[in-house]
Amino acid sequence: MRIFKRTIAALALASLAAFRLSAAGPDLEAFFSKVSSSLVTFGYSFVCRTADSKMTGEGEVMLQGDCFRAGGNGLDILCDGRTLWTVDTVSEEAVVETLDTSSGSLIANPALLIAKAGESFSLLSSSVTSFSGQPAEKAVLTPKTAPKSSSDISGLSLYFKKGTLVLLGAEVGMKDGTVTTFTLKDFKYSPKLENKESFRLDEKTLDSSYVVTDLR
Repeated sequence: MRIFKRTIAALALASLAAFRLSAAGPDLEAFFSKVSSSLVTFGYSFVCRTADSKMTGEGEVMLQGDCFRAGGNGLDILCDGRTLWTVDTVSEEAVVETLDTSSGSLIANPALLIAKAGESFSLLSSSVTSFSGQPAEKAVLTPKTAPKSSSDISGLSLYFKKGTLVLLGAEVGMKDGTVTTFTLKDFKYSPKLENKESFRLDEKTLDSSYVVTDLR
């Protein structure tokens, strides 16, 4: 449970840069096309607000297709498109599981979110605004199917540096009223890596003090 709660924000962030929306406008289509053909890296900070609490954190993300690595706040989350590793370096716990692409909450399953985004979200509106002190273009997305679970996404806003494909930040709203604001930095596109080793955990590198739960 502790790992799950701390994982939500990092997984949400790791999924933001990989939506492929069939109903997106020209700017979004160019962004999604660039993301799908690149290795994307960026740093981030986030503020997660619920009705009675606030959580903050920061970290880094490396994303390539349905593979990703998200680190921050004592967590290291890796996925090679098939296996998901969640390592909590604070509590010295690790969970290894097979990525389930057939069911589960979108917010808890980045690979499923990527695969289903085109049929699950649509562009609601766009506008010129500012984000983190910079001129920005805002795209507001909405789920095509009403959220059912409290952890389902109810709304998503993406902020791009004006006139570019650089993502500055995002806001994710959930059915239970939780709103997480992500501020991105050093957003960069690079050529794809030739293999997936950077997205896999060598479990032999974990210290003997770690409690490893293998759910595969």
